[in-house]
Amino acid sequence: MNVNRGADKRKKYRWLWISGFVIVIVLVVGYPIYQAFQAIKDPLRERQSPYREEQIDLTKKEPFSLLLLGIDTNGRPDTTMVITVNPEHNNIKMLGIPQDTRVKIARSKNWDKISDAYQEGGAELSMETVEQFFGIPIDYYVSINTDGVEELVDAIGGITVENQLDFSYDGQHFAKGKIQLNGEEALAYMRMRQLEPNGEEGRQQRRYEVIGEVIRTGANIRSLTHYDQIATTLMNNVKTNITISEMIKIKNNYKEAVQHIDHISMEGTAEKINGIYYEVIRAEEVKRIKGILQKHMEYFRD
Repeated sequence: MNVNRGADKRKKYRWLWISGFVIVIVLVVGYPIYQAFQAIKDPLRERQSPYREEQIDLTKKEPFSLLLLGIDTNGRPDTTMVITVNPEHNNIKMLGIPQDTRVKIARSKNWDKISDAYQEGGAELSMETVEQFFGIPIDYYVSINTDGVEELVDAIGGITVENQLDFSYDGQHFAKGKIQLNGEEALAYMRMRQLEPNGEEGRQQRRYEVIGEVIRTGANIRSLTHYDQIATTLMNNVKTNITISEMIKIKNNYKEAVQHIDHISMEGTAEKINGIYYEVIRAEEVKRIKGILQKHMEYFRD
Protein backbone atom coordinates (compact mmCIF):
# COMPACT_ATOMS: atom_id res chain seq x y z
CA MET A 1 0.00 0.00 0.00
CA ASN A 2 1.59 3.23 -1.13
CA VAL A 3 1.12 5.38 1.94
CA ASN A 4 3.65 7.69 3.51
CA ARG A 5 3.48 6.57 7.10
CA GLY A 6 6.00 9.14 8.34
CA ALA A 7 6.40 9.47 12.07
CA ASP A 8 2.87 8.44 13.05
CA LYS A 9 1.91 10.09 16.32
CA ARG A 10 -0.60 8.29 18.41
CA LYS A 11 -3.77 10.37 18.48
CA LYS A 12 -6.28 8.01 20.02
CA TYR A 13 -8.61 10.63 21.43
CA ARG A 14 -7.66 14.00 19.97
CA TRP A 15 -10.94 14.35 18.11
CA LEU A 16 -13.18 12.47 20.49
CA TRP A 17 -15.05 15.60 21.54
CA ILE A 18 -16.07 16.50 17.98
CA SER A 19 -18.46 13.56 17.94
CA GLY A 20 -20.54 15.37 20.56
CA PHE A 21 -20.99 18.29 18.21
CA VAL A 22 -21.98 15.94 15.38
CA ILE A 23 -24.59 14.31 17.60
CA VAL A 24 -26.00 17.74 18.44
CA ILE A 25 -26.25 18.60 14.76
CA VAL A 26 -27.93 15.34 13.78
CA LEU A 27 -30.14 14.74 16.80
CA VAL A 28 -31.06 18.22 18.00
CA VAL A 29 -30.68 21.08 15.54
CA GLY A 30 -32.41 19.50 12.58
CA TYR A 31 -34.27 21.41 9.92
CA PRO A 32 -32.99 24.98 10.54
CA ILE A 33 -29.69 23.98 8.92
CA TYR A 34 -31.28 22.48 5.81
CA GLN A 35 -29.20 24.59 3.44
CA ALA A 36 -25.99 23.57 5.17
CA PHE A 37 -26.79 19.91 4.70
CA GLN A 38 -27.55 20.54 1.04
CA ALA A 39 -23.97 21.80 0.74
CA ILE A 40 -22.26 19.04 2.73
CA LYS A 41 -24.17 16.01 1.43
CA ASP A 42 -22.04 13.30 -0.14
CA PRO A 43 -22.95 11.23 -3.21
CA LEU A 44 -22.39 8.10 -1.09
CA ARG A 45 -26.08 8.00 -0.25
CA GLU A 46 -27.52 4.90 -1.85
CA ARG A 47 -25.09 2.57 -0.10
CA GLN A 48 -26.71 -0.19 1.88
CA SER A 49 -24.47 -2.08 4.23
CA PRO A 50 -23.88 -5.72 3.25
CA TYR A 51 -24.57 -6.40 6.92
CA ARG A 52 -28.16 -5.23 6.42
CA GLU A 53 -30.78 -7.27 4.61
CA GLU A 54 -32.78 -4.09 4.18
CA GLN A 55 -32.38 -0.42 5.02
CA ILE A 56 -33.15 0.61 8.57
CA ASP A 57 -36.49 2.31 9.14
CA LEU A 58 -35.88 5.48 11.13
CA THR A 59 -39.61 6.05 11.57
CA LYS A 60 -39.72 2.80 13.57
CA LYS A 61 -36.90 4.01 15.81
CA GLU A 62 -34.56 1.21 14.83
CA PRO A 63 -31.01 1.46 16.24
CA PHE A 64 -28.41 2.77 13.81
CA SER A 65 -24.67 3.39 13.62
CA LEU A 66 -22.49 6.23 12.41
CA LEU A 67 -18.78 6.39 11.58
CA LEU A 68 -17.11 9.65 12.55
CA LEU A 69 -13.93 10.59 10.68
CA GLY A 70 -11.77 13.54 11.69
CA ILE A 71 -9.65 14.57 8.68
CA ASP A 72 -6.42 16.53 9.18
CA THR A 73 -4.94 19.22 6.95
CA ASN A 74 -3.06 16.58 4.92
CA GLY A 75 -6.25 14.72 4.09
CA ARG A 76 -5.51 11.85 6.49
CA PRO A 77 -7.95 10.65 9.14
CA ASP A 78 -7.02 11.86 12.60
CA THR A 79 -9.96 10.11 14.23
CA THR A 80 -12.05 7.04 13.53
CA MET A 81 -14.98 6.60 15.87
CA VAL A 82 -18.00 4.30 15.87
CA ILE A 83 -21.20 5.76 17.32
CA THR A 84 -24.30 3.62 17.87
CA VAL A 85 -27.70 5.07 18.77
CA ASN A 86 -30.53 3.14 20.40
CA PRO A 87 -33.67 5.22 21.08
CA GLU A 88 -35.38 2.48 23.07
CA HIS A 89 -32.45 2.42 25.48
CA ASN A 90 -32.30 6.22 25.28
CA ASN A 91 -28.53 6.23 24.94
CA ILE A 92 -25.54 6.46 22.63
CA LYS A 93 -22.37 4.37 22.70
CA MET A 94 -19.10 5.80 21.42
CA LEU A 95 -15.97 3.82 20.55
CA GLY A 96 -12.74 5.55 19.54
CA ILE A 97 -10.45 3.45 17.33
CA PRO A 98 -6.75 4.38 17.53
CA GLN A 99 -5.41 5.34 14.09
CA ASP A 100 -2.56 2.82 14.39
CA THR A 101 -4.99 -0.07 14.92
CA ARG A 102 -4.01 -3.02 12.74
CA VAL A 103 -6.94 -4.28 10.67
CA LYS A 104 -7.57 -6.18 7.46
CA ILE A 105 -8.49 -3.56 4.88
CA ALA A 106 -11.78 -4.35 3.10
CA ARG A 107 -11.53 -5.48 -0.55
CA SER A 108 -7.89 -6.35 0.10
CA LYS A 109 -5.66 -9.05 1.53
CA ASN A 110 -3.58 -6.40 3.29
CA TRP A 111 -3.38 -5.90 7.04
CA ASP A 112 -2.66 -2.26 7.72
CA LYS A 113 -3.55 0.71 9.89
CA ILE A 114 -7.21 1.69 10.08
CA SER A 115 -6.31 5.16 8.80
CA ASP A 116 -5.04 3.64 5.54
CA ALA A 117 -8.57 2.59 4.57
CA TYR A 118 -9.54 6.23 4.12
CA GLN A 119 -6.37 6.96 2.16
CA GLU A 120 -7.12 4.09 -0.20
CA GLY A 121 -10.86 4.41 -0.67
CA GLY A 122 -12.28 7.34 1.27
CA ALA A 123 -15.27 7.12 3.59
CA GLU A 124 -16.79 4.11 1.83
CA LEU A 125 -13.74 1.88 2.31
CA SER A 126 -13.43 3.10 5.90
CA MET A 127 -17.03 2.06 6.54
CA GLU A 128 -16.49 -1.35 4.96
CA THR A 129 -13.29 -1.94 6.92
CA VAL A 130 -14.92 -1.11 10.26
CA GLU A 131 -17.91 -3.30 9.38
CA GLN A 132 -15.59 -6.18 8.62
CA PHE A 133 -13.53 -5.67 11.78
CA PHE A 134 -16.45 -5.61 14.23
CA GLY A 135 -19.10 -7.52 12.29
CA ILE A 136 -21.70 -4.75 12.49
CA PRO A 137 -23.37 -2.55 9.87
CA ILE A 138 -22.22 1.06 9.55
CA ASP A 139 -25.24 2.99 8.32
CA TYR A 140 -23.90 6.53 8.03
CA TYR A 141 -20.72 8.53 8.17
CA VAL A 142 -19.73 12.09 9.02
CA SER A 143 -16.28 13.50 8.22
CA ILE A 144 -14.98 16.71 9.76
CA ASN A 145 -11.95 18.77 8.75
CA THR A 146 -9.64 19.59 11.62
CA ASP A 147 -9.54 23.22 10.49
CA GLY A 148 -12.97 23.65 12.03
CA VAL A 149 -12.03 22.75 15.60
CA GLU A 150 -12.35 26.15 17.19
CA GLU A 151 -15.30 27.09 15.01
CA LEU A 152 -17.35 24.15 16.28
CA VAL A 153 -17.31 25.20 19.92
CA ASP A 154 -17.58 28.89 19.04
CA ALA A 155 -20.60 28.15 16.83
CA ILE A 156 -22.62 27.03 19.84
CA GLY A 157 -21.50 30.02 21.91
CA GLY A 158 -18.86 28.28 24.02
CA ILE A 159 -19.20 25.78 26.85
CA THR A 160 -18.93 25.68 30.65
CA VAL A 161 -16.84 23.00 32.40
CA GLU A 162 -15.97 22.10 36.00
CA ASN A 163 -12.17 22.15 35.98
CA GLN A 164 -10.55 19.86 38.58
CA LEU A 165 -6.98 21.14 38.19
CA ASP A 166 -5.49 24.64 38.13
CA PHE A 167 -3.08 24.75 35.18
CA SER A 168 -1.72 26.78 32.27
CA TYR A 169 -1.24 25.42 28.77
CA ASP A 170 -0.64 26.83 25.30
CA GLY A 171 -0.81 30.42 26.55
CA GLN A 172 -4.09 29.85 28.39
CA HIS A 173 -4.72 29.70 32.14
CA PHE A 174 -7.44 27.42 33.49
CA ALA A 175 -8.48 28.13 37.07
CA LYS A 176 -9.90 25.36 39.21
CA GLY A 177 -13.68 25.39 39.36
CA LYS A 178 -16.42 26.28 36.91
CA ILE A 179 -15.02 28.07 33.85
CA GLN A 180 -16.33 29.25 30.48
CA LEU A 181 -14.41 28.16 27.38
CA ASN A 182 -14.42 29.37 23.79
CA GLY A 183 -13.20 27.19 20.92
CA GLU A 184 -9.50 27.99 21.29
CA GLU A 185 -9.62 27.49 25.05
CA ALA A 186 -11.56 24.22 24.78
CA LEU A 187 -8.91 22.83 22.44
CA ALA A 188 -6.09 23.72 24.85
CA TYR A 189 -8.10 22.42 27.82
CA MET A 190 -8.33 18.98 26.23
CA ARG A 191 -4.78 18.78 24.93
CA MET A 192 -2.86 19.33 28.18
CA ARG A 193 -1.12 16.17 29.37
CA GLN A 194 2.26 17.01 30.96
CA LEU A 195 0.77 18.56 34.11
CA GLU A 196 -2.02 16.01 34.48
CA PRO A 197 -1.45 13.91 37.67
CA ASN A 198 -3.69 11.14 36.31
CA GLY A 199 -1.91 10.98 32.96
CA GLU A 200 -3.82 9.98 29.84
CA GLU A 201 -6.85 8.96 31.87
CA GLY A 202 -7.17 12.47 33.28
CA ARG A 203 -6.90 14.03 29.84
CA GLN A 204 -9.54 11.66 28.51
CA GLN A 205 -11.87 12.69 31.31
CA ARG A 206 -11.52 16.35 30.30
CA ARG A 207 -12.36 15.41 26.74
CA TYR A 208 -15.39 13.42 27.83
CA GLU A 209 -16.52 16.43 29.86
CA VAL A 210 -16.20 18.68 26.83
CA ILE A 211 -18.25 16.24 24.75
CA GLY A 212 -21.04 16.29 27.30
CA GLU A 213 -21.05 20.07 27.55
CA VAL A 214 -21.06 20.50 23.77
CA ILE A 215 -24.08 18.21 23.58
CA ARG A 216 -25.94 19.87 26.44
CA THR A 217 -25.21 23.37 25.19
CA GLY A 218 -26.13 22.48 21.62
CA ALA A 219 -29.35 20.83 22.72
CA ASN A 220 -30.49 24.12 24.28
CA ILE A 221 -29.69 26.31 21.28
CA ARG A 222 -32.66 28.44 20.29
CA SER A 223 -30.96 31.45 18.69
CA LEU A 224 -31.18 31.86 14.92
CA THR A 225 -27.75 33.50 15.10
CA HIS A 226 -26.32 30.25 16.43
CA TYR A 227 -28.08 28.30 13.68
CA ASP A 228 -26.46 30.52 11.09
CA GLN A 229 -23.01 30.06 12.65
CA ILE A 230 -23.49 26.31 12.83
CA ALA A 231 -24.59 26.18 9.19
CA THR A 232 -21.50 28.11 8.10
CA THR A 233 -19.23 25.83 10.11
CA LEU A 234 -20.86 22.74 8.62
CA MET A 235 -20.55 23.96 5.05
CA ASN A 236 -16.86 24.69 5.53
CA ASN A 237 -15.83 21.58 7.41
CA VAL A 238 -18.25 18.64 7.16
CA LYS A 239 -19.28 15.91 4.71
CA THR A 240 -21.96 13.28 5.35
CA ASN A 241 -24.20 10.79 3.57
CA ILE A 242 -27.16 11.52 5.87
CA THR A 243 -30.01 12.90 3.77
CA ILE A 244 -32.27 15.74 4.81
CA SER A 245 -35.26 13.42 5.20
CA GLU A 246 -33.18 11.06 7.34
CA MET A 247 -31.93 13.95 9.42
CA ILE A 248 -35.48 15.08 10.17
CA LYS A 249 -36.52 11.54 11.15
CA ILE A 250 -33.50 11.24 13.44
CA LYS A 251 -34.28 14.60 15.01
CA ASN A 252 -37.89 13.60 15.66
CA ASN A 253 -37.29 10.04 16.86
CA TYR A 254 -33.83 9.86 18.43
CA LYS A 255 -32.95 13.12 20.13
CA GLU A 256 -33.71 11.87 23.67
CA ALA A 257 -30.76 9.49 23.34
CA VAL A 258 -28.42 12.49 23.29
CA GLN A 259 -28.81 12.88 27.04
CA HIS A 260 -27.02 9.61 27.82
CA ILE A 261 -23.62 8.82 26.32
CA ASP A 262 -21.54 5.77 27.20
CA HIS A 263 -17.87 5.62 26.22
CA ILE A 264 -16.43 2.23 25.29
CA SER A 265 -12.75 1.62 25.98
CA MET A 266 -10.82 -0.79 23.77
CA GLU A 267 -7.59 -2.36 25.03
CA GLY A 268 -4.64 -2.93 22.71
CA THR A 269 -0.86 -3.25 22.73
CA ALA A 270 1.78 -1.42 20.72
CA GLU A 271 3.73 -3.86 18.54
CA LYS A 272 6.30 -3.52 15.79
CA ILE A 273 5.49 -5.70 12.77
CA ASN A 274 7.73 -5.69 9.69
CA GLY A 275 9.33 -2.48 10.91
CA ILE A 276 6.02 -0.66 11.47
CA TYR A 277 4.40 0.16 14.80
CA TYR A 278 0.76 -0.85 15.19
CA GLU A 279 -1.87 -0.92 17.89
CA VAL A 280 -2.81 -4.60 17.99
CA ILE A 281 -6.25 -5.56 19.31
CA ARG A 282 -6.45 -9.19 20.40
CA ALA A 283 -9.21 -11.41 19.06
CA GLU A 284 -10.78 -11.72 22.52
CA GLU A 285 -11.00 -7.94 22.83
CA VAL A 286 -12.48 -7.56 19.34
CA LYS A 287 -15.07 -10.19 20.28
CA ARG A 288 -15.91 -8.30 23.49
CA ILE A 289 -16.36 -4.98 21.67
CA LYS A 290 -18.35 -6.68 18.91
CA GLY A 291 -20.72 -8.09 21.54
CA ILE A 292 -21.27 -4.68 23.13
CA LEU A 293 -21.98 -2.98 19.80
CA GLN A 294 -24.20 -5.77 18.47
CA LYS A 295 -26.26 -5.83 21.64
CA HIS A 296 -26.71 -2.07 21.59
CA MET A 297 -27.75 -2.15 17.94
CA GLU A 298 -29.96 -5.21 18.54
CA TYR A 299 -28.06 -6.85 15.71
CA PHE A 300 -27.20 -10.53 16.12
CA ARG A 301 -26.37 -11.76 12.64
CA ASP A 302 -23.19 -13.88 12.61
